[in-house]
Amino acid sequence: MAQGIPTSNILQPGSVSITGGANRALVSLLQLLTPQYWNKYVEKYGREDFTWWLATFGGMEEVKNRDYFWFENRGKLMEGITNLNTVTTPAAGATVNLTLSPGDHFASGTESPLRVGETLRVASSNVEGVILDITPTTGAFTFHVAPKQTTQAFAGNTGSLVAGEVLLFGGLMDVGEASSAFEPLIHLDQKYQNSITEMREDWSATDLAEMTEVFYDNGVTGDSPAAQAGTSYFTYKGLVKANVRFKNYVESKLMRGDIQNNTAINATSVGSQGIIPYLTQNAEMVGYSGGIIDFAKLHEITRVMDINGCAEQAMWLMDIFQRQQFSDGIFKELPAGAFVWGTGEKSQEATMAYGFESVYIDGYMLKVKKYKPFNSEYTTGKTPTVDYFRNYGLICPNGETIDARDASKVYKNIQIMYQAPPAGGTIGNAIRVWQEGGGSRNPTDGTMRDRVHFITYRGSRVSAANQFIQVVNA
Repeated sequence: MAQGIPTSNILQPGSVSITGGANRALVSLLQLLTPQYWNKYVEKYGREDFTWWLATFGGMEEVKNRDYFWFENRGKLMEGITNLNTVTTPAAGATVNLTLSPGDHFASGTESPLRVGETLRVASSNVEGVILDITPTTGAFTFHVAPKQTTQAFAGNTGSLVAGEVLLFGGLMDVGEASSAFEPLIHLDQKYQNSITEMREDWSATDLAEMTEVFYDNGVTGDSPAAQAGTSYFTYKGLVKANVRFKNYVESKLMRGDIQNNTAINATSVGSQGIIPYLTQNAEMVGYSGGIIDFAKLHEITRVMDINGCAEQAMWLMDIFQRQQFSDGIFKELPAGAFVWGTGEKSQEATMAYGFESVYIDGYMLKVKKYKPFNSEYTTGKTPTVDYFRNYGLICPNGETIDARDASKVYKNIQIMYQAPPAGGTIGNAIRVWQEGGGSRNPTDGTMRDRVHFITYRGSRVSAANQFIQVVNA
């Protein structure tokens, strides 16, 4: 009997009849639905980089060596000292024997601002006296002071000269006819220094990785430091993200990083002290409690700014918690958006306006800015039990200071310092970028790998640190 032609490889049935016609269920069953995808890469956490306000705010200044230094005056131009021991109810016209507080000594306690003939005024009573003689005991200079009027006692407002009483210098006054020369007061300088440090990031991908096509082909924010050799948008995205991450790392180093002196890690780098570690040692600090910043606290801050000679404009960087506490404390007093403190002729001097991210109070314009990188939750998505910069703010003056030894040198309060990287590759904004590897646009060996490297050499300089204020929740 004749055999038919094999047809087992032909799928049956080839057609079906469905009441109402073809439907989506049938199309799905046949796996004919094309994958519907958005051809843009989705950044669900938004932009992770932050503009380098450090470089744009203060500009960048080039240095020729790793280490750099500058000079500032050590203290106020006008002198004041503190009395160490109490002198109980001195008699009118009587000479008193005083001891200088340890904090008013210099050069390991061997020098002081005291000089014979200097007028002293008691801060609490305004009684005047004159230094008659000085006994230079290391760390505890003693000196005799006679009141200028025989009817007055050289004492404070309590009738005694209490320990901790402040005595204000009044100069060489009432010296008499044909006076002889007195010893000078020598203004002191203080040397400060920092270093640039080495900051780098690296990216690499193999040849096939850079040739692979992926679903998305756009949507990545940021920029690429170099052109990759392949066409894959996935590896391009990785290169862009490495660049953005590098910029974030540089910023965090300049803001919160510190020196390195552990040779077990790296014996060739000394690191660089960041802005905040430096200010923690040298800046003023104002605390607040209860999680509220109100008018009274702003006035306290401006008083601190006054005595430290702060610039009239300042940037106030706040973490999210302090920014909300600031808004809660101010907005509850400003239901209409503005507040005038005083009336009539007083109002112009004491006007406070709360507007677009700015506060004008007591003659100071404070530019308020939420600085998201203070919060670890923002940068990493992690919630520390204790976060160092939670409820933290930093007031940075937008001013300039003059070098104490060279008036021709004027420094901005914050300056980014850099050392020019070596030639080669491409250099922009003091960042050197170069490629190598057999799979790169600059083939240097036989391994099919595209390597991109970027490096910069930077540090920070903060001048007149006393004009900066750290605002912290106590």
